[in-house]
Amino acid sequence: MSEIKIDIQRTGFPVKIGKLELWFDSSFENLRRFFDIDKIAKEKLKEAEEKAMHIHFPDNFREYKPEDYTEKDIKNVDAALDLNKEFIAAQYDILFGDGTFKKIYKEYPDIIALEKALDPIGHAIAEKIKELEKERAESVDELKKEALQKQKAKQKK
Repeated sequence: MSEIKIDIQRTGFPVKIGKLELWFDSSFENLRRFFDIDKIAKEKLKEAEEKAMHIHFPDNFREYKPEDYTEKDIKNVDAALDLNKEFIAAQYDILFGDGTFKKIYKEYPDIIALEKALDPIGHAIAEKIKELEKERAESVDELKKEALQKQKAKQKK
């Protein structure tokens, strides 16, 4: 008995970040996540804030000179930076799948640049989704039109 093989084409589109090409899944299931990204990101931020509760900076921390920093202050700054990095990583992973941030950060180890890129990435993806939705709507309209023409042709017989 021979097998039947049906190929499935993933719904989505490539997104190029620097020289890395990622895939944005535009399936209905993933779009729900995309449109809830603010909510999901806020949940991740809340988790990060809970982790950060143990981080304490002196009241006059901004007025410190480099020689004023204690080892504890430096550890607190490092912990705060790690939490910010974790929050940014979560956003990339929500958009493109788990492990994406590690892949990007390995190529571009600049957390500030990666954080700044999030907003333009989100806007570009939203615009592409609008284009795809317009194409889908046009395709459905065309199918409806063809079906109506076939129905009219059958009624004439």
